Amino acid sequence: MDNPPKIPFPVDGAEISELDDFLLQKILSKLPAKTFASAACVSRNWNGICSRILVRPKLSSVFSLNTNLPEAVTEVTDKVLSEPIRPHFAILSICPNFDIDEAHKLITEKLGSTIPIVTCDVNGIIGRDAETDCLSEVRFPYFDDEDHCPLHNGGISLTIGYFPSLKVGIISLPKAKKGGSIDKFVMDLRGFSASVSGLTSPEAIIMFGDSRAHMKPVLEKLDYALSQKTVFAGNEICSFRHSSIDTEIISTHRGQGSSYDAVALVFAMKRTTFGGQGKIEFHFAVGAGVTAVGTTYQVVSAKMRTPDFTTWLTAKREGENEILDGEGLLHDFEMEMGDPVPNYDLHIGIRKRRKYSIGSEQARYVKTVAYHPVQEGDEQYLYVGGLDIKTGDTFRFYIPDREYALDSCATVSENFGKLKDKDIIGGLVFSCCGRGEFFFEKPNVDSSPFLDNFPNIPLAGMFCGTEIGRGFPNLGQEEASESLLHAYSSIYLLLSYIPPTPSS
Repeated sequence: MDNPPKIPFPVDGAEISELDDFLLQKILSKLPAKTFASAACVSRNWNGICSRILVRPKLSSVFSLNTNLPEAVTEVTDKVLSEPIRPHFAILSICPNFDIDEAHKLITEKLGSTIPIVTCDVNGIIGRDAETDCLSEVRFPYFDDEDHCPLHNGGISLTIGYFPSLKVGIISLPKAKKGGSIDKFVMDLRGFSASVSGLTSPEAIIMFGDSRAHMKPVLEKLDYALSQKTVFAGNEICSFRHSSIDTEIISTHRGQGSSYDAVALVFAMKRTTFGGQGKIEFHFAVGAGVTAVGTTYQVVSAKMRTPDFTTWLTAKREGENEILDGEGLLHDFEMEMGDPVPNYDLHIGIRKRRKYSIGSEQARYVKTVAYHPVQEGDEQYLYVGGLDIKTGDTFRFYIPDREYALDSCATVSENFGKLKDKDIIGGLVFSCCGRGEFFFEKPNVDSSPFLDNFPNIPLAGMFCGTEIGRGFPNLGQEEASESLLHAYSSIYLLLSYIPPTPSS
């Protein structure tokens, strides 16, 4: 019998090396983040393989409803770091029952001080449970509404991102008595972006404002100073702490508050990364929640009360001469609605045209709509929250509208559906604390634009004191595009990825 033909063994060194690298890549891709980081330091070859595993940007977010803060921090960090990732930033959202200084210290010990980290207290969290992976919208006890929806006395949400084509930095706005100024804040933000991308406007900004600060002038200056393509999102009214390699950890005692009026996570495109590392796009949408009622009014007088951030105003119907006090204005509203005012969370939407400049730059007019909550009215004035209302400004009354909000969510969902051909890496949502199951009388409406179209993507969100939002184009209701601070809305950011060109 003839000898059978010999099957050649693949002794070529390159083939064995490729096989070894393939198996090694499979093994390394299963490691938790900390072990993965150690493996990347073993050799140049291992580092290259780890870099190939993390070629795409990544967002990871989970929450825990554990009422023990150290245990909750351990649960969420273990979960988000259970797979390979190199965090470039982190946001820790906590129940107000927790001590914010302790929470920030714990998360910084877990993640280190070399990345930007913001810890803030919120009215609720949106995302996936670390234990069950189920998506939920969870409210915390800011309001006494146990009869309408369940409240939770503890809970945190941790969001981390790996965005290799972007540099993420923290720019802070110290309180004025600490030497802070809005112009310097804007120039610092521009300078950070220019140092990274060569452009003075970054891709996106996530803002956090101190509950005792006045954020409208800050956002209006940013609106003037930055490109319309720069996306804004965030929470205007909260307590926060922040740290990064460029800043000290903010450490204060309970009740003292922060030394800062605001802090911004800034996302700037690196100069040379589009060819080599692809590009991240931020798709912006507003799910509006208030509708106008009645006629348009023109402000006749406005007395600003700076200590308590209120304005006392009188007005007249546009095109008429009769001056109306607070009682007259509220009577007009009641006639339109057929119900007494206390049944509504009533706002006025002021249409503003203001001139802005930074330093010696030429001034330019900016148009915005600003919502001011109505407090009360009497035979002298209508009392509203907020400042910067001037004689000649026009406004209308606005009320929360469940059906309009549902329609607006549906519009966002429909427009997000047109992006299904894109490589979606995650979503962020910043919703008004007046929304959620309490407002819609059914769960998970605020997250529905993501769930309807991308049910498996990482999703992170919070219920805010007042939601910050600005972007172009707006994939939601167009009438909400002129606002920077919204009322009863949800601000959506959908993140997609464009891979590098083959030639790169």
